[in-house]
Amino acid sequence: MTAGRVAIFAALRWECRPVLRHLRQVHRDRLGPFPTWTGRAGPGEAVVVQTGIGAERAGAAADAIRAAGAFSLYLSTGCAGALAPDLGPGDLAVATAVVSAGDDGRIATDDAATARARRVAARLDVRTCCGPILSSPRVLHSAHAKRDAGRRTGAVAVEMEGAAIGAYAGRAEVPFASVRAILDTADTELDEAGNFLDPASGRLRPLGLARHVVRHPATVRQLLALRRMLHAAERSLDRFFAAFFWEQ
Repeated sequence: MTAGRVAIFAALRWECRPVLRHLRQVHRDRLGPFPTWTGRAGPGEAVVVQTGIGAERAGAAADAIRAAGAFSLYLSTGCAGALAPDLGPGDLAVATAVVSAGDDGRIATDDAATARARRVAARLDVRTCCGPILSSPRVLHSAHAKRDAGRRTGAVAVEMEGAAIGAYAGRAEVPFASVRAILDTADTELDEAGNFLDPASGRLRPLGLARHVVRHPATVRQLLALRRMLHAAERSLDRFFAAFFWEQ
């Protein structure tokens, strides 16, 4: 990674882990309600921010990062759901733009940062897709909803935080990029699995999950499949950031 300071935003703690593994001399702190980690990343420095789920939290985290000084790049990362039918768990999606149904519309990613992310991903043995990524205000639970969103927007994947981070980067005149690992396919039916995560911390709500599993035993199969998808996504992010930070 070229010298500079990069702010890296991820919604959940597990999405921060693949970034943190490849930082050195890590110092943990908080910016308001947001956990942060600062560490050496090759010749530069990275500040990782756990935003929590959704655009409102992500936008507040991007605003809070002002207190940490100037940055050369804002990078949105973590998992995403596939909208393109040929993407599978563990594939990488490098955004050429982030699209939103809200006021932010279409946010272009920085050409140089996106080209660099594409070069890094191309050197890995990880399938990579480049294209627009949709930033949705809600989880797209059904295959029908994902297919419809893909047709309407032309996006290859969907997440919930990128538009807010990209919009703030634009106002702050900081380059913006987005690299996401695919969690679920376009055909995956998510049912209510996501409802058992606390949206601020990302922690599992065990009592709510236990009650739902008792009433709907088939949920267990879905959760086990989701766990395998999560591991595939985390491995790909781990490999990407190892190369992104420490390549020569």
